[in-house]
Amino acid sequence: MNFFDEMAGVWDRTSRPDAAKIASLLSLLRLSQGETVLDVGTGTGVMIPYIRERVGSYVPIVAVDSSAKMLHEASLRYAGEGVHFIQADVERDRLAGRFDAILLYSVFPHFRYPVDTIARLVTDNLRCGGRLLIAHAQGRRHLNQIHERLVSQVFSRKLLPVAEQVEQFTRVGLTVTSFDETDESYHILLQRVGVGDELSVSVAEAIYE
Repeated sequence: MNFFDEMAGVWDRTSRPDAAKIASLLSLLRLSQGETVLDVGTGTGVMIPYIRERVGSYVPIVAVDSSAKMLHEASLRYAGEGVHFIQADVERDRLAGRFDAILLYSVFPHFRYPVDTIARLVTDNLRCGGRLLIAHAQGRRHLNQIHERLVSQVFSRKLLPVAEQVEQFTRVGLTVTSFDETDESYHILLQRVGVGDELSVSVAEAIYE
């Protein structure tokens, strides 16, 4: 059993989101009523009510996670609320559909090939003009300390200083429209601007060779 399956039943008791921080981070996506959203690494569905509040009650939300037990917890909580839950590993599995926005909240450090994965999500799953947000409601140093303690239980990469991570994205042709990090948060906002975002996976992977 993987780490997130083991933690699913107690996750919401041990990890309490800061609503004000989440609202501030989510505002960067500029979500509007009726927009479609892909929630990558949804976990127990922490972000679903915040997304729903912004896009309206009638538009489906697609929530993806690699952990079956995390998805089970989320589906119990949000049954009948127009959320489509998909068990998938976005680094390995291709997802169908294009969205107005893609959210990656508290999941980015667990990607083995982060640039490749983000490039593929942008090119395969964002509509032209769509936005992708990488967001954390904690600072980089604090998150890296947490993940260092968990290294034997779950794969994690250290978050790079935000400017260095942005440089890796722009090096492969991705468009970054906003980025910042403080002791309390970390975010990178990308946008699909058109054919220029049709990136080669091999180019992205070259960063790690």
